[in-house]
Amino acid sequence: MTLIKRTYILLAAVITCGFIGLTVMTANYQEAFTDASVWRNAILGLIGVLFLLLVACSFLISYQLSRRRVAEQGLAESEHRFSLLLQHVKDYAIFMVDVEGRVVTWNRGAEQIKGYNAQEIIGRPISVFYTDEDIKKKMPEDNLRKAAEMGSFESVGLRKKKDGSVFYADVVFTCLRNDSGVITGYVKITKDITEQMKAEDEMKHSLQREKDLNEMKSRFVSLASHEFKTPLSVILSSTSLIDKYSAPEMADKRQRHIHRIKSNVKNLRQILGDFLSLEKLEEGVVRNNPSAVDIVELGEEVITDLEESCKSGQKIDLEISGEPRIVAVDVHLLHNILNNLLSNAVKYSPEYAPVRFVIEFLPGGIRFTVTDSGIGIPPAELGHLFERFFRASNTSGISGTGLGLSIVKKYLDLMGGQIEVASERGKGTTFIIAIPVSDVPDSPLRGRNLYERNQPST
Repeated sequence: MTLIKRTYILLAAVITCGFIGLTVMTANYQEAFTDASVWRNAILGLIGVLFLLLVACSFLISYQLSRRRVAEQGLAESEHRFSLLLQHVKDYAIFMVDVEGRVVTWNRGAEQIKGYNAQEIIGRPISVFYTDEDIKKKMPEDNLRKAAEMGSFESVGLRKKKDGSVFYADVVFTCLRNDSGVITGYVKITKDITEQMKAEDEMKHSLQREKDLNEMKSRFVSLASHEFKTPLSVILSSTSLIDKYSAPEMADKRQRHIHRIKSNVKNLRQILGDFLSLEKLEEGVVRNNPSAVDIVELGEEVITDLEESCKSGQKIDLEISGEPRIVAVDVHLLHNILNNLLSNAVKYSPEYAPVRFVIEFLPGGIRFTVTDSGIGIPPAELGHLFERFFRASNTSGISGTGLGLSIVKKYLDLMGGQIEVASERGKGTTFIIAIPVSDVPDSPLRGRNLYERNQPST
């Protein structure tokens, strides 16, 4: 009960008691009040007492009203300042939410972050800011429940804007209670941390990339010390033996060692080429640049390049299916893909084992099939075949870096192509690649040498 109400009740009680007292005095002492002057003095005294009481009550009422006015002015001023403060906070969306989860008010920061204006959102449930998936999980209700149980809690997740786009948000919920401990509402503070999350993701990606590059360098050093040792030893020994076969009748022996030197130099170039290609792929500098290409001629060139690598009795048989035509494709990427697959077929196949190479011209694409009669790949290891540095368990004693097929897969991804593999251990392996291409029917390049090999400077 307020002071004003208590004052009014006290005043009414005093007046009532005064009149009751005056009535009793009149009834009991009628003779004493027969004189008019006595009546006048009694009434004047009573009026005086009532006047004093009225003045006291007026003072108390005036004092209470003054205090209330000052308190209301102070509260209004505080609310105004708080409102101004919230309006100028643009990095945070600050909501006042009622007990049923409806927005009561918010600041300009909320308008900037969410994309709504006040008229569009006041009175609506906070679920409008959640994704459909979170709504199905009843996350808005769970967040309010957690705020009621914990008093305050923080979470990070995706939130929705007016245009339907989502952003990463750091959200803080605080529960509001009155003096009796009853929940009167909630305060929800949201900050857009999308850029921060992107920066963190980019940093993680950069760190992972740096870690991968360091791992690749370590692998390179390890492989180089192992893979370079044998070819260099062969080259050195063959070079020394050539000097001993200077007589004309020893031409066959000289030619055999020259072939060994060329083959091992090609092997070293392949190893270095794999590492350089991988580094360019990791840096993102490799692009798919289609140009007019005679596919049949390109296939013949790859076979010619690998003739020196073939073992005794080995041969790469080329088959053409469909109508050959000039197409638009990245010649450098395709050459590296075919060279890698065919060189593996030669390397992992025994002597006198032919390698089958099929080029199929299809509507809107070309399919290449490379089949060998080599050692095959263990079935349990087929799923790891395109991983970097992976080598099958049955390749011991055969030189290689474990990078070739991973590079082939990355090249095909750039070209929009696909690769399939089927293998049986001890019987051979078949690789099938399909690449989408567009025809170049009127190209003047038909019959010309379209692939220009980049020879390293000497």
